[in-house]
Amino acid sequence: MKRLDASPCLLSVLVLLAPSVQASGHLPLRQAPPESFASFDACVDRLRQLHAQDKIGADKGPQPIANGATREKIVDTKGVVIEGSDAAHYNAEVGWSVRSPGGDAAGNRWIQSNYTFERWAWTCSGTSLSGTMEGGFTSPSFEPLR
Repeated sequence: MKRLDASPCLLSVLVLLAPSVQASGHLPLRQAPPESFASFDACVDRLRQLHAQDKIGADKGPQPIANGATREKIVDTKGVVIEGSDAAHYNAEVGWSVRSPGGDAAGNRWIQSNYTFERWAWTCSGTSLSGTMEGGFTSPSFEPLR
């Protein structure tokens, strides 16, 4: 008698029936080099430039990459916020979502999603700009295709 190895099928069933599990990892917080400007307005202009740079490509939606996968840039921000005559900040999470189709020999199909991000916090205090960045990721999640 021939023995059937059910482990690939069992793994597929577990992946498809399991709720989406999210784990994550973070890189250590890093300081951006400080910058000085001739005026507070010039510092705020720099915040606006950073915001504009972050938004590039975020309105395109998912873009095809290799083997049927897509990649999408996602920017979560309230934009530049001015707090009085000499304080402003710009906070943003710039993320990349990659979604890849997958399947097994038993005909089960799924989409694997991966997400990586950078969280930026920029502050103008008078004519000085300071900033921090932390990076991270979530563990892959799987969604069954029906």
